[in-house]
Amino acid sequence: MVLKHPENSSTKKWVIYERLLQMGHRTLYIWGPPGIGKTYLAYRVGVDEDKVMAVTLTDETPAAELRGHYLLGENGSTYWHDGPFTVALRKGYRLVVNEIGHANDDVQGILYPFLEDPSTARLTLPNGETVFPTDGFHVVATDNFAPDKLPEALHDRFGATLKLDDPHPDALANLPPEFWYCAVQGRHEDDDLSGISARQWNNLCINETEFGLKMGCALTWGPEAGKTVWSSIMAAWTRKTELGSLDQDLRPRMRTRVEGEYGVLEIQAEATDAAE
Repeated sequence: MVLKHPENSSTKKWVIYERLLQMGHRTLYIWGPPGIGKTYLAYRVGVDEDKVMAVTLTDETPAAELRGHYLLGENGSTYWHDGPFTVALRKGYRLVVNEIGHANDDVQGILYPFLEDPSTARLTLPNGETVFPTDGFHVVATDNFAPDKLPEALHDRFGATLKLDDPHPDALANLPPEFWYCAVQGRHEDDDLSGISARQWNNLCINETEFGLKMGCALTWGPEAGKTVWSSIMAAWTRKTELGSLDQDLRPRMRTRVEGEYGVLEIQAEATDAAE
């Protein structure tokens, strides 16, 4: 069964994001809640996966780790070792910088030249070599926070900024229809479902298979929050099916309703006809 993701402002934003990635936009800032697929797509869309250098920043990440540094050789001599920023610059790779808001002053100092216009972007290493960007080099930065949390000079260097609110459709593709509905539609109808990530929905599917839905919610979100999510799921199913929340036919009826309303059976039929 293929479920057709409803067209809304969020899915349109994902289309824009993918187009920006396919363009190889020089500098791109993507933000939104955790667990919705920002980083996953940054590693895979519009680029060969072996041409991606990715780092996740913390407040303590040193600039030398990203730029490169000297290492001690076996005979006691030293040699220069490129960091991921410099490798991406040299080879024309995509540089993905996760949690860019955690960049400390040290890291910000080397980020600025990487984010400059290609005509002025360059980095002079401690060994005296100046590295220029190779064609294809571009930067995708991700974070959970709006760009106004960044220093103004850093924010100003991004050529496109996009906020993503809902999980990417592909991240929800393996959910049972009744959970899929809550993750896609229910999040816009119930505040307690709105902040649930794709990762958490998929974890619920694993936990509830073994322990049942109510216990699965408790294991996924903890006892108190899990009870709230369970109640919200029951309420969403009840509204959709017009059955009582404890009706034994609630879940199977919900699955049937969602498959009937959002299932794209024609795709399977067309594929079968074509094969014949």
